[in-house]
Amino acid sequence: MNVKTKGKEGLASFLGRRETKRMIFFACLVILPIVQFSICYVYVNFNSFVLAFKSYALNKGAEGGYNIAFAGWDNFKTAIDLISERMFMFENSFHLFFWTTIIGFTLALLFSYYIYKKYPLANLFRVILFVPKIMSGVVFCLLFRYIANDVYMYVAKEWFSIETLGILDDPNTRLGGLLFFSVWVGFGVNVLMFTGSMSGIDESVVESAQLDGANAVQEFIHITLPLIWPTFVSFLTVNLAGIFTDQMHLHTMYGTGAPSKLWTFGYYLYVNSARSELVPDAASVPSFSVLSAMGLCMTAVMMPLVMGTRKLLRKYGPSVN
Repeated sequence: MNVKTKGKEGLASFLGRRETKRMIFFACLVILPIVQFSICYVYVNFNSFVLAFKSYALNKGAEGGYNIAFAGWDNFKTAIDLISERMFMFENSFHLFFWTTIIGFTLALLFSYYIYKKYPLANLFRVILFVPKIMSGVVFCLLFRYIANDVYMYVAKEWFSIETLGILDDPNTRLGGLLFFSVWVGFGVNVLMFTGSMSGIDESVVESAQLDGANAVQEFIHITLPLIWPTFVSFLTVNLAGIFTDQMHLHTMYGTGAPSKLWTFGYYLYVNSARSELVPDAASVPSFSVLSAMGLCMTAVMMPLVMGTRKLLRKYGPSVN
């Protein structure tokens, strides 16, 4: 038997082992997510960091292209100036965070507990709250816009003889309408995750508390909430990290023509990223380098806040007692 034949037999023996097959199967499972993470997260974020310190100028010579130079902190100075001129977007972003997180999470916890305890109409509430996630997000946004504008104006005119604007077109009601929609559309995931965590609670713990005379409120405060606290902390951390990236569904509702007073930083970055160039023609549209610098400024503000909040919530959160 020659060396070549022995090599083939050794390879076949190696590939035929159970451990090898498991390794190959595992590699096939993880290779695509790793490649996607490397390209869509690692490379994109690294490129954004590099881009923030570059400046581009059109090369007017025959060869065309761009002249690339090190910009230092110039892009960051421009980004800070743009942020300071649009402080109202901070207010909109924090309004959104307050209603979707503080109010939305509180209501989601209560509804989840109601469904978990299988109180009357629990299944009906489950369906109503899951509908926004069952339907396409774009379809649901368009349906809500139709009801909030066209149906609302028709009812006001035909039933009450009032000429009025739609809820999403009236300056006095459009922010409230968007906040209501954002809270409602976020209920599905929140309730799904919270009820999933609650269903994993050991029934013996609940039965023991009930034998000790605990009522539903005491059970929720001293048993349910502490045991699902890690899930709550994870959701709160993710929402806090997304303050400056949440668009409040403005692009779906208004496209690129949302009223400026409704803008959030997430919408501002999205719209201007779609319109920007390396060297923008209009001074009102920031370049990619300035937008990258703006994103890094927001990251520098939010990272310690998010990590500190997460640490405090884990350290001082409720415990079963």
